[in-house]
Amino acid sequence: MTSFTAIPGHITDRLNTCSPSRREFLKTSGLLVVSFSAAAAAGPIAAARFEQAGASAAPGPYPDPDYRQLDSWIVVHQDETATFYVGKTDLGQGTGTAFRQMMSDELDIPFERTGVVMGSTDLTVDQGGSGASDAIQVDGWPMRRVAAEARRVLLEMASARFGVPVDQLSVRDGVIAVNGDTGKRVSYGELVGGRRFNVTLTGDNIDATTGRAKVKPVQQLRMVGQSPQRYDIPPKVDGSAKWAVDVKLPGMVHARNVKPPVAGARLVSVDESSVRTMPGFVRVVSKGNYVAVLCEREEQAIAAARQIKINWEKPAGTPFPAADDLFDFIRQAAPASSPRPAVSGDPADALASAAKTVAADYEFPFQGHTAIGPAHAVADPSNGQMTIYSNDMKSYGLRNGVATFLQMPRDQVRVVWMDGPQAFGRTAADDAGFEAAFLARELGRPVRVQWMREEETAWDTKGPAFTFKLRGGLDGRGNLVALEYEARAADYGHVGYNEPDTVLIAQLTGNHRATPANGSAAAPSDMYDIPNRRTTLHVVGLPLIWTSPLRTGNLRDPNGPQVTFASESFIDELAAAAAADPLEFRLQLLAAGRDDDNGFRRARSIAVLKAAARTYGWDTRPSPKPRAGGDVVTGRGMAYAFRNQTIVAEIAEVEVNRRTGRVWVKRLVCGHDSGLVINPEALRHTVECAMLHSVSRALYEDVKFDTERVTSANWNSYPILTHADTPANIEVVLVNGDPHPDRPDLPPYGAGEAACKPLIAAIANAIFDATGVRLRRVPFRPERVLAALRA
Repeated sequence: MTSFTAIPGHITDRLNTCSPSRREFLKTSGLLVVSFSAAAAAGPIAAARFEQAGASAAPGPYPDPDYRQLDSWIVVHQDETATFYVGKTDLGQGTGTAFRQMMSDELDIPFERTGVVMGSTDLTVDQGGSGASDAIQVDGWPMRRVAAEARRVLLEMASARFGVPVDQLSVRDGVIAVNGDTGKRVSYGELVGGRRFNVTLTGDNIDATTGRAKVKPVQQLRMVGQSPQRYDIPPKVDGSAKWAVDVKLPGMVHARNVKPPVAGARLVSVDESSVRTMPGFVRVVSKGNYVAVLCEREEQAIAAARQIKINWEKPAGTPFPAADDLFDFIRQAAPASSPRPAVSGDPADALASAAKTVAADYEFPFQGHTAIGPAHAVADPSNGQMTIYSNDMKSYGLRNGVATFLQMPRDQVRVVWMDGPQAFGRTAADDAGFEAAFLARELGRPVRVQWMREEETAWDTKGPAFTFKLRGGLDGRGNLVALEYEARAADYGHVGYNEPDTVLIAQLTGNHRATPANGSAAAPSDMYDIPNRRTTLHVVGLPLIWTSPLRTGNLRDPNGPQVTFASESFIDELAAAAAADPLEFRLQLLAAGRDDDNGFRRARSIAVLKAAARTYGWDTRPSPKPRAGGDVVTGRGMAYAFRNQTIVAEIAEVEVNRRTGRVWVKRLVCGHDSGLVINPEALRHTVECAMLHSVSRALYEDVKFDTERVTSANWNSYPILTHADTPANIEVVLVNGDPHPDRPDLPPYGAGEAACKPLIAAIANAIFDATGVRLRRVPFRPERVLAALRA
């Protein structure tokens, strides 16, 4: 593969998909470009570092594949197969299979003769990795366009070979034939197998990449809309899959971090003699408040990290309020930022003249990613370069951030992306990658870093906690005429993805930025037509911003579940106050508007709500249902929202045990409109898993902490959904609510996160329907449900 670093054999096998190797193929074709644009985008300090570090030096081993070259995206092999190279990562939702479906359709090659390489920064164009549910919605378009361009070029090659115009040729399954002459046929492999296209593409940025060819109309796509077997599932089932956690390199040592015992503690001294004689001991690395112990074997590093003697000094102030006091703190804290309220109509006057007003407060705690496997990475500093093996979903950002952090030229750093458990937002995978690279640079040997379970649960980034205050007014006919919404988010100092000045090691070593990020609160995502409306957002900060385990970052559908829990619970409260059916109340609010956006969100919202209700068998009546006897009562609840252009309506049916307080979400129905569906089975599974994740967040997840440390440190202190909580039935209805459903340019929209947004509210509304008791604070653990029932 290359002499720059030793790569595990299974990774070499995966990356060497053509001969010569992929990088040599790109290098000899002039398709690798030396670029410092990412450093410039990171800011003037980063750009200056790159300039000082070697902008004038000889190019490093890992320049960027040029996205304006067709050969950077597609290789056709002599054996009639093709490999697609895309700059995304698959978090287990099947996007890699979907990319193959789209690109094989446009290229006109059988799906089963294609493969895909994703997310390795030296081999694939930089599409940013995963995030924002944009893999299909945004990045799928340039993939389709370059595959269509490859098909056009191959047709022109065949045209020259046979001496006939392109319009007299047809292509199917990678074979081009002259119309009416069965003897004149040529395959893709015969035309270009193993050789370069040498075709330049256009586009001001990677999302705009295109050739001269147009993509096919939807009606001509053959693999799109089908559900072929995913290539990644069999090896995961039979145990042959290789994960980032499996990487082993010659000479590799193992590292364990030693976090401060309390938030904001200052390192006074490290007694290295307390571990120096332990088996396998290699070194203690400390800088600022960062400490790591390195040993030859993993269990030795674990033992040394537990035994090492370190003197810490507690901070003078209190880092944060205790969990029981959090929501009072958020309500009373002076905001760090408050955008101008969004106002339509005159909500104050409309509320003053309303026939009935309703008011409610809601609370949502910090919640964690809490990956099933703690964060990990391996870094190899061989021969002056740096290779990081990681499952970080944004491998390109990890590469850029580490290069800046270590002040290395960017083309001397690469990330090999592999499967792993860290996903769905800004996880500790970012931190582990930086730590491994830092330690490898310090030691001059490959280093494997893995966090411990208590470290992962306590120190991973958290989804922000919120408080909400809502007030609504109904007229004499039960119509909603005014709505005031105020959200306060504990999100000041929000950390972004792979930022070299906010990752945890940068904070602990004292290299964090001077000014924390503002963070954000958010408004509801609905198409309700409410004539008088005020939306007010505030962001507050905790006393300790840096080196805190309560650091906030993106958690799947950032801010969406929190906001929709409050907004859609309150819509249900308003429907109950109007003695209206919850579905009819929502449909009336949607139908009251006459305008729509270019994605037809209003029309599609109505279609999705109706489809979900029809599948569930919704009976029209107000909530709550008539009171029933016995310990166990049942109820149904719904909620609706959109994320970008994806529309979701969800219905939950629950059983509530009034004796124990346990809530079982017995049945789930989701109406889901994400436009053109590439792979129906993969989409359904993605939505099902998003709903199960949301059930876990609704029923259990709540980060606990005292005034010094996070006390949620394991599965007992931070419980999540178990098999015993699995719903008896989950139904996903894929809806095409576009007013022009057969349009040839029907676009796909993102589907990775939208289903997370409404479900917590739907469960809360179902509990109200069953019991007549409104729960306004997440999670709905048995003790909280019992307390509400008894109140």
